[in-house]
Amino acid sequence: MQSICHVCGDPLTDANSAVCNTCGNRFHLRLRNDAEGRDCGDVWINEQFLSLEFACFTCLRGETAAEVGEPPVGRGH
Repeated sequence: MQSICHVCGDPLTDANSAVCNTCGNRFHLRLRNDAEGRDCGDVWINEQFLSLEFACFTCLRGETAAEVGEPPVGRGH
């Protein structure tokens, strides 16, 4: 079974995705600046713990699971 992005609903691969530290769902994230693709979230350095933190745009916008519902069905882009 192929994973889908929690934010946009399109297919994911390990090379173009990350897991949100807030909700635990996978989302699109370019893991290199020179890579092609989309970002459906963000990553930053937690200066207190000196670790990377990952968050999908759904959590960054502060939407709850009830507001979001099921992720959208994949769309062509």
